[in-house]
Amino acid sequence: MNKANIQSIIDTVYPNIKADYGLAKIYGFPKVEIHRNIYEMASGIEGMEGEDNAQANYCRHSNTIQLFQTEIKDAKHVIQCLLHEYRHYLQSATWFKRYYAMGYDYSNHPYELAATAEESNWKKYAEKLGEAKNLSYIEHVQ
Repeated sequence: MNKANIQSIIDTVYPNIKADYGLAKIYGFPKVEIHRNIYEMASGIEGMEGEDNAQANYCRHSNTIQLFQTEIKDAKHVIQCLLHEYRHYLQSATWFKRYYAMGYDYSNHPYELAATAEESNWKKYAEKLGEAKNLSYIEHVQ
């Protein structure tokens, strides 16, 4: 997907996600950024590539949800990434680290499992895209 289409989806659904899920205890609402990929974002070098590319990330230090354009497949995927990373925004940073220190990994970490489960709520927000008639690139989100 191109950056403009991703941004249009964010503009349409993200206000509803914020309204539904609310604020974390110690942070304001996270901003959302779109980057080509995680390597280019982290290095600052245009065109930088790597082997394993993330789809999205929540950066607690900057309170930012970062979406990586090269990994975004469609409107459904944008919404799922927003929901997944917003769940991380709401989770305790202390416990996030503590679970890893206790031996959990990405595949069984309770916060990752909760964030992945949150992705199943994408249809509620996809309906908002159907209401936004000016988003011509959205044909039929399923």
